[in-house]
Amino acid sequence: MSIRRAAIWSFASQYASFAIQFASSVIISRLFLLPADVGLFSIALAAAMVVAIFQDMGISRFVTGQPEMREAHLGEYAAVAVGLGWLIAALVALGAAPLAHFYGEPGLTRVMLIIAASYVLFPFGIVPSAMLTRALNFRLLFIANAASALIGALVAIAAAAGGAGPAALAWGMLAMTAARLGIVMAAHPVRPRRPAHLDNVRAMLGFGGSSFVISLSGAVGMRCQDLIVGRLLGVAATGLFTRASALAGQMTTLMVGAINSVFYPAFAKKRDAGEDLAAPYLHLIACNTGVNWAAAIGLALAAEPVVHLLYGPNWDAVAPLLRWTALAEMFFVAMPLQMDVPILLGRIKPLVWINLFDTFITIVILVVFATWGLEAAAIGRILTGAIWLAIYASYIPRLVGIRMRQLGAVYARSLIVALAAGAPLALAKWNGLVGADTGFVALVGLCLAGACCWLVALPLVRHPFWQELRLLQAHFGKLRTARL
Repeated sequence: MSIRRAAIWSFASQYASFAIQFASSVIISRLFLLPADVGLFSIALAAAMVVAIFQDMGISRFVTGQPEMREAHLGEYAAVAVGLGWLIAALVALGAAPLAHFYGEPGLTRVMLIIAASYVLFPFGIVPSAMLTRALNFRLLFIANAASALIGALVAIAAAAGGAGPAALAWGMLAMTAARLGIVMAAHPVRPRRPAHLDNVRAMLGFGGSSFVISLSGAVGMRCQDLIVGRLLGVAATGLFTRASALAGQMTTLMVGAINSVFYPAFAKKRDAGEDLAAPYLHLIACNTGVNWAAAIGLALAAEPVVHLLYGPNWDAVAPLLRWTALAEMFFVAMPLQMDVPILLGRIKPLVWINLFDTFITIVILVVFATWGLEAAAIGRILTGAIWLAIYASYIPRLVGIRMRQLGAVYARSLIVALAAGAPLALAKWNGLVGADTGFVALVGLCLAGACCWLVALPLVRHPFWQELRLLQAHFGKLRTARL
């Protein structure tokens, strides 16, 4: 499968999964759960996922990015993944009661035990999913992701309607994990097999050691946010903060997540062929910022009506948090694949230290800003993002051979088109026409006007993403002609 065809399937997967999960979160939040319920689940999931980074141990990256993959050893890789996964499931289950006691929330125990059950199943799908990614078989991954998301959403809604409370989200997570496992195992079955000799998995374990430190650092930096907010500001505040972060993160996933998931195996193939990575990586930066910066500015400007329309008045306090977290996402998408590119180029050791410093800064800023209140914690994400970008922008471009002047030119073009996209919303907001009571039709109209301004600005500033739109148009034109 070609890179662009894989990207189309990956986009379809991201959009389908997003639409299903987003719709279910809106239904559950509007009809069944309050911010405190979502906050309780978020704390349980965050604590479990800090431990769960042991599950993968870099196995997915190892299988996906290895220049030569020995199919005979896949079962042994899977056995390592399952062994680690079951250990993690046991740790999560054992930590359920102490965590509930620490936060003074008895309901955490049940939620943690259900999440632990999903971790029993998850590791069986690690190697099959990595092999499908390695083969750029994103069509089948689309089926697995969309179908499992639908099953998980239906189970979560049914459980919430039945009065399961925060545990409903955990039941949905368990159902989604089981469904996805069944599909990927049917597509590329890999039976775990005890390693015949340590040498057969030595390379994977060596790679996994450094990759694990990076994953652990990243998990601590991301997942500890809910734990810190929950401890300092309470469970209800965690629910509000999580919902804002999730909305901003889902926007990023929706806009550029599909591109990034395709480019890792694609870059691995280019590396193996001895091709230069500077030009395609600069193009990836342009695509990321050109799309996501416009969406981030639009979401920040429309935070009040978006939250009110989606979740109702119980969640209106999310809007000011969403404004800051959406703007912070502009920094975090400006340097894509910041972990994967150094790993592909054999620079994993320097990356470990950079990532540890990044995590330390993230935690310190959140703790300091959270002591000043919930909105201050959200504002702190902007400072975190700015420092994050400064760290990786001084490292990754130099690694792949991109000059700062080239990077600055891409950022300038993306900022211009993003400001153009946000102009209709900004003007309406300036004149008092946008607020929490703004109707759906009016909001959609302003967003469409912003999209038109964005499309006009792309060719005017010669943004690289305009080339992608033209190629996509030509691709669908050929398909239509072939069918005729």
